[in-house]
Amino acid sequence: MKSSLRTRLAVAAAGLTALALAATGCASPSGGGGQKTAGALTPITVASLPTANLASVQLGAKLGYFKDEGLDIKIQNVQSGSDMITGVLGGSFNFIAAGYVPVFTAQSQGLPLKFIAGNDTGADTPDKDWQVVVAGAKSPVKTAQDLAGATIAVNALKGVAEVQVRASLELQGIDQSKIKLTEIPFPEMPVALEQGRVDAALTPEPFVTQVLNAGGRVVDTPYVNMGKDFPNGAWETSEQMIKTAPDTVAAFTRAIVKSVEYARDNPDEVRKIIPEYTTVPAAIVEKMRLPLFSPDLNQEQLQQLIGYTKKYGTLEKDLNIKDLIYVP
Repeated sequence: MKSSLRTRLAVAAAGLTALALAATGCASPSGGGGQKTAGALTPITVASLPTANLASVQLGAKLGYFKDEGLDIKIQNVQSGSDMITGVLGGSFNFIAAGYVPVFTAQSQGLPLKFIAGNDTGADTPDKDWQVVVAGAKSPVKTAQDLAGATIAVNALKGVAEVQVRASLELQGIDQSKIKLTEIPFPEMPVALEQGRVDAALTPEPFVTQVLNAGGRVVDTPYVNMGKDFPNGAWETSEQMIKTAPDTVAAFTRAIVKSVEYARDNPDEVRKIIPEYTTVPAAIVEKMRLPLFSPDLNQEQLQQLIGYTKKYGTLEKDLNIKDLIYVP
């Protein structure tokens, strides 16, 4: 693991005491470990990303699913999964929507995190995949073969994007050891590609469509190469939150599962809400590929993803996915 990430996770671990206080006070107005006063809502803070796949929580909040469970939800956008992890362990967030890889990394370091529900997956065909490697109009990269030795933007190093890129190239027999990865936030990737600061970028919708509308192209579809409906995003909380506010965790899990299922079944509503929490115009959203929403946690595929993550040097020990999931 890179020293910078190790330091950030260590700081997060040091914040667990603060989280215990936050979970007891914030997630439980009556101080009863998740029990709330009749008629009162339990305030929770949720970390998210300004990406299409997080339309699920935005829709759930708008439709009142969290309020129905007695929760007063506040959604805060961050840049990456590692930001979410440091926040949830430090007490800034009660629940997060981090990709699997940064959570696996934290769990392999002994940091107390648990998965509580799935959020989204990759597609089964390239034309439906919503998180892909794109190249700008002037980039020399035309196909996946051209990515060997290319500079590729990801939203966070040693995260799910890096594992996707490396695994996909290796599965195609392409030398991934010589690629150069650089961190750029998702919303800034289209401009970085247009300016030629990077050759390609692993980005989700709605930014894929922005790049395509500017003359760019899709050059690789990692999750399709890794497997049908391969897991991408999930919801997590800390073991401290589970211990101090189990009723709140159970209530959030019910609400987020309902939110993800609604997003899955109502694509038109997903398109309507994306411009409300991103800077992407509605005209682009109408053309974009939608994420594939699923609240399921596919243990077989997740164990496979753990294998990829260890192979590329992010994990320091083996993990058993069964030990990483919390069921209320």
